[in-house]
Amino acid sequence: MSMTDVFVDYTSTSRRMTWESLPAVVQTRFTDFLGSSLQRVQLAGGGFTPGFAAVLTGTNRSIFVKAACATDTFIYPAYVREVEVLALMPHGLPVPQLLDGAVIEDQDVPWQLLCFEAVHGRMPGSPWNRSDLRSIHESLISVQAGLRSVPAHLTGGSMSAEFDNPDFRNIFEELATSSEMPDYLSGLLSLEALQDLQVLCHRAPEALRGDAVLHNDLRADNVILRQGDNRAFICDWNFLSTGPEWADWVGLLPYARHGGLDVEPWLQNSPLTAGADPEDIDAWLGILAAYMVVNGARPYLDSSPYLRAHGRFTAKIILEWLSSRRHWR
Repeated sequence: MSMTDVFVDYTSTSRRMTWESLPAVVQTRFTDFLGSSLQRVQLAGGGFTPGFAAVLTGTNRSIFVKAACATDTFIYPAYVREVEVLALMPHGLPVPQLLDGAVIEDQDVPWQLLCFEAVHGRMPGSPWNRSDLRSIHESLISVQAGLRSVPAHLTGGSMSAEFDNPDFRNIFEELATSSEMPDYLSGLLSLEALQDLQVLCHRAPEALRGDAVLHNDLRADNVILRQGDNRAFICDWNFLSTGPEWADWVGLLPYARHGGLDVEPWLQNSPLTAGADPEDIDAWLGILAAYMVVNGARPYLDSSPYLRAHGRFTAKIILEWLSSRRHWR
């Protein structure tokens, strides 16, 4: 995928391990949990990791399972972390129910397994509509309330510290003095815009201070809209962090806006964002765009072929929104 490609189909971004590539001991653990003979394996199309993730269907039920080997030094700790986070979550939240989070060994090598009750549904965004965004908003409010019982010191750290990084904070300063603009941003950022973004990025560490516990990776491919009632279930709790309670919600809205929705009323009317300082919101959007610009320029990964395109696409749609909000010429 070239540097100019900026559209991402989030239903088909992953390159997963196959069922056949799993050790027999892992297959057996999952089929035992399924409780009947395995009829179908449907690999998860969304996401950016090569970890095994699939819906397993048996005679009478379906389960959603994930597995990673300890030799994978990125995915394995993420799956271990997800089990730890889900153990802290209050019951009744719109989060898929973890049934099993075992670590088992194959030839003395640990595997982290996760087994969930399957939530049958679809990913939002194909296309975006007000009903789906309303469902996500309602679930996010419920989740935000439930996470208040999770001690902040048990999270992975703060958003303020995570994004207080000169690689992100200074990228727009570097672009302002560079003779070349990335193709996908060409014509979008004037010198005035770049200077404004510099200010926003330097404001971001202070804007992101807060003690609300957050998902910190909310995208369409981390949401399932359940069949029947369209309730939004929020998935993939690997990157728990602390910050302002509005950060997850704001981070999702650029995708809905790109999908054709007017998201400004959602900012103004949501209890999550109604009291937030607009400059702080823009600072978060600015540093998130910076993060995506930097990561979108990193080397291509065979194991995650759409990850860099995701960074470029997200940076572009955030900056388009900021251009409107801040009236850049």
